[in-house]
Amino acid sequence: MTSHNNPIPDAAPVAPLCILCGHDASDHILYPGILQCPFCGFVFADTKLSAADLQKLYQRNYFFGNEYLNYLEDKPALQKNFSTRIRALLKYSSGGNLFEVGCAYGFFLELANRYWKTEGCDISAPACDEARHQGNNVTCGDFLHLPLKEDHYDVVAMWDTIEHLARPDLYVQKASTLLKRGGILCATTGDIGSAMAKMRKHRWRLIHPPTHLYYFDRKSIERLMQKNGLEIIRFEHCGYSRSVQQILYSLLVLNRETDLRKKIYALLKPLFGFSVYVNLYDIMFVVARKK
Repeated sequence: MTSHNNPIPDAAPVAPLCILCGHDASDHILYPGILQCPFCGFVFADTKLSAADLQKLYQRNYFFGNEYLNYLEDKPALQKNFSTRIRALLKYSSGGNLFEVGCAYGFFLELANRYWKTEGCDISAPACDEARHQGNNVTCGDFLHLPLKEDHYDVVAMWDTIEHLARPDLYVQKASTLLKRGGILCATTGDIGSAMAKMRKHRWRLIHPPTHLYYFDRKSIERLMQKNGLEIIRFEHCGYSRSVQQILYSLLVLNRETDLRKKIYALLKPLFGFSVYVNLYDIMFVVARKK
């Protein structure tokens, strides 16, 4: 006879394992909600997000209020950054096929179209709709599940994307299989080993799960690339053009919403309709070549 008095116990929780070396980091808290692998030092958020969770995060509100003030209005500043990156990439790839992972509204693809045959993907349906409306070849979906040709691409780009992914190791692994021999993977992401990150600690502006889940430094990004047959051929700390309105929004309102802050921001916003170049030496720009 089966007893129904004793409930079935819940499944044992899965320990947070380092994606670089596989070690358990459960008890190694660097900051609240942030773990550091005791073996290799890799830093990541103590959270697990499903594909559905990620899709909810990156809908229209992410680009208009949650993370950015107004992504479309920031296009001129963002394209200044992309133009600089394209000039750098042309030193390593002068044409061929390019794929962008996390293409958002297609601002980079729009410029890259002049030099490469471009494709891209994003999990945000509104962003993909706008990118396609602007003439870009974009698929809405998870890069890991797209049926893409192996050994076909000369460039795979991940601009400010790798830190958002639930499994960045799998994305880099797939990117490597898509690249031709000698093709390049290029990426930007925060550098938790930078002087700014070390000084600010848990208050560093790039530590904000659940949108930022992984925190690389030079050692960990090199290890991830090497594991996937990629050799870093360019590493630098890059600056960014930012709209001053976006900077003010990030400082005064984002994640700190109070009526007083909103009022101060509303008063200041009309005075700052321009962009500035900033380099805090805490953003890595990496180019890695497939061996």
